[in-house]
Amino acid sequence: MKAFFVSNRLAFGSAITSWDHVENLRAQGVTHVINLRRNQNEFIIAFPNLWLAYRDDLKPRPASFYRSALSFYGNAMRVPKTKIFVMCHHGYRRSPALVYFLLRAAGMSPSLARERVVEARRSARVARAYRISAEEFLSASDSVGKLTGRKAHSAD
Repeated sequence: MKAFFVSNRLAFGSAITSWDHVENLRAQGVTHVINLRRNQNEFIIAFPNLWLAYRDDLKPRPASFYRSALSFYGNAMRVPKTKIFVMCHHGYRRSPALVYFLLRAAGMSPSLARERVVEARRSARVARAYRISAEEFLSASDSVGKLTGRKAHSAD
């Protein structure tokens, strides 16, 4: 298990499945976890966490998924030195896609958010259906930049 950081306070990766993983994340300063797997375990609950159980089915996510993630992320990030780890089974599609969404909600442009995810982990992918449903939520809720109070400067 490895954490792929896209910023000083946000990372993604594969599942936490041992106490060694918990200690590794704590050593990197991780304080909170968003779990996108279909199950919880004793290791995940070692952190304040949000459980959003969704299959990696390449289908659009509902607004409630994004609303919950945004609320948890926003509340956690109000505390200085918070670091959030977003996890799924392998850390290739679901967790990178949610990190893309959180970067976009913080005001980053779509192209830069995708770039940050892929720079952190070359094999990561933001699946089309996940990206489109994230963008639709952001557009409908006017959430881009709400976390930081600034809008994205890029026209894409």
